[in-house]
Amino acid sequence: MKRHLILAAALMAASLAQAAPPIALDQLQLRATYRPCAAPGVNLGGNSMYNPRFFGGTVYAPQINNYCWGSFPRGSSIPSAAVLEATRQTRMVSPIPGTSYLLANGGTLVPWTRYDLDGRNPVDSPSFPDGQLSESFDWVDNDTIICTDYTSGNRRRLYLVDVTAEPFGLTKNTTWSADGWTNAPTGITRIRNVRVGQTDPNYAYYGDNGVAGNPKVYAIDIRTGASTELGHWDGVLRTPATWSFGLWTVVERGGYLYLHTSDDGIQVYSMSGPTTMGAMVASYSPEQLQVITGGVPVPYYGFDVAADDGGLILGDFLGNVFELQRRAPVQAGQWQLRGAIRLCDVLGQQPNTTYNPRIFDGNIFVTQIAGVGNAGYRCFGYFDGASLAFLGGGIPAVNDHRMLGRLRGSGGTTYLLGSGGSKGDSPETFSGTFTRYESWGGNPQIANAIDDQVTETYDWVDDNTMISTCYVSGQRKKLYLTDVNPDTLALTRNTAWSGNGWTNTPVGTRIRNVRVGQTYTGYAYYGDAGQNSNPNFYAINLASGESTLLGNAGTLTGGGSFGLWTVIERGGFLYVQTTDNGIQVYGPMVNATNKGPLFATYTKAELDAATGLRTVDQYYGLDLSADGRKIVLGAPLGSVYVLEPACRLSVTKSGSNVILSWPEYYASAVIESSATLDPGSFAELVPQPTVTTASGAKSAVIAIDPATPAFYRLRK
Repeated sequence: MKRHLILAAALMAASLAQAAPPIALDQLQLRATYRPCAAPGVNLGGNSMYNPRFFGGTVYAPQINNYCWGSFPRGSSIPSAAVLEATRQTRMVSPIPGTSYLLANGGTLVPWTRYDLDGRNPVDSPSFPDGQLSESFDWVDNDTIICTDYTSGNRRRLYLVDVTAEPFGLTKNTTWSADGWTNAPTGITRIRNVRVGQTDPNYAYYGDNGVAGNPKVYAIDIRTGASTELGHWDGVLRTPATWSFGLWTVVERGGYLYLHTSDDGIQVYSMSGPTTMGAMVASYSPEQLQVITGGVPVPYYGFDVAADDGGLILGDFLGNVFELQRRAPVQAGQWQLRGAIRLCDVLGQQPNTTYNPRIFDGNIFVTQIAGVGNAGYRCFGYFDGASLAFLGGGIPAVNDHRMLGRLRGSGGTTYLLGSGGSKGDSPETFSGTFTRYESWGGNPQIANAIDDQVTETYDWVDDNTMISTCYVSGQRKKLYLTDVNPDTLALTRNTAWSGNGWTNTPVGTRIRNVRVGQTYTGYAYYGDAGQNSNPNFYAINLASGESTLLGNAGTLTGGGSFGLWTVIERGGFLYVQTTDNGIQVYGPMVNATNKGPLFATYTKAELDAATGLRTVDQYYGLDLSADGRKIVLGAPLGSVYVLEPACRLSVTKSGSNVILSWPEYYASAVIESSATLDPGSFAELVPQPTVTTASGAKSAVIAIDPATPAFYRLRK
């Protein structure tokens, strides 16, 4: 036992390095639905799915009441094993480490069974310590499990049990006591699940089930059997929404603690140590989960988090196990033009280069630069992200704005903030490098950047702190950290990195953009602009100012204002944008400073085909919406291009039905039909067909009359 625990501790750092942070709600999508009850040779009605688990690349999914279970390769609804049982109720299934067997426990009836990996040749355990029943378990080491006690009156107990695969048997482990078990703290009603930690596998985690008022969460030291109270679910649970209700599962992955309930969703907390539960960092309500899964309001009896990528599985009341994953970027070849924003036409200016478009709070912020002596070109404004309608803006009195955004902080969100980029046109007088405007674009208030430097772009570290580039010749490798008071537009040097308030970066030439991460919010990302020979891109630690090399963009082409322009992290993927050579997408990222493999490339030719831009022209800046489903590109000749994924509707015939399929990201699409192709003849189907989601696609089955022609389309 001690030998294995020492090994587990040695593996702690590797486990942490492989873990992914919680997936933001807007990045969560359905990957697959698993139904062992519908597997070939099973053909049962759906019922409660209990404690589904990830082990390696496989999902193990047991169903109780109608007894069956299945194992599924991740992402595939076709089982690798499917088992129909008459007398064995299965509440959890797991591989036995280092063997070719599976271990299943029943909760009731036959308590423990060993199967071959294909689900055949069941062998029941001749005994379990003290004749107890068990509902769930997890592996402490290759031959020891920690498990719950399901026997009435003893449901506060946790057992430590040694497992022998051949011959199959379970024996009491006396590390904690001669009894082989320990009682959880007084006041706990019952424990549904216990899960060994990933970051520190010397601890396991569990919660108080069947309690509505702020149910508590605990860590148990596997070496001693001593439990520590960590905190509780934030809020009162529904009382009760279902008979088997409450805090069901507590899982630690990568230093985050996931609290799962049957009827109230999931909360995720940071951890600063194995027994220290920090602030809530994410939550998923049952209503939000039901939208993603396409399910109905039913309880979720079981939950797990993948050790490597943060994917989730949920077992529901109707025979379904839903696997949710991080939303992947749009594949190459799928972008189409949503529309072109032409700020110059709105404000009556001559067209010129648009620079560094941004998306803040769902709106698109646009600037057009002028250059010396060209006051009739410069302008700024912002647009509704959905309709592309103009919302406000104007013409700066003196300075080019090279980026426009929204202020943060108390009262700040009503203001716009433009960064200067240049010190004004000669013979006009220099008048500061940041300008605050009212939301309609008027009443400018000007402030100088720290050290009187000129700033090209910025991003928000928090509500009151920005990170920004330096545009002064000879100093374009600097990144500044600045505190901002929005009410007076006062800028103050932030000395977290140094007394100067800035750091010199390792780039070779200059930085055009710096962007704070979305998943990895403790880092910002930037690249080396103005060179064509393998320009590097980096992550900067916002706490320390230290930069880490992530990779390079390869050999580029282009001249003038050229090169690697923007580096953005969205949903755990890294987008590297160049002026003349398209966009590279890497990921999923292993962590904040490891970009992962190349996922997709949006070539310049592909982007030009979508936007209609000339081959000789360049793209001066990129931004993505929070969900990664919209990109904006700055360009010459006065246009900012807004791209969204193309929606391709496919139709297949199945007996007396047709099946319509389209990409999952068109979540709010409405199905219309017509007997002709006349665009004006299409009408919404009433009622709308049931839409299901699987493997990144939505589909609907529609009954047809073979004698009547019908055409279908989607309206978004």
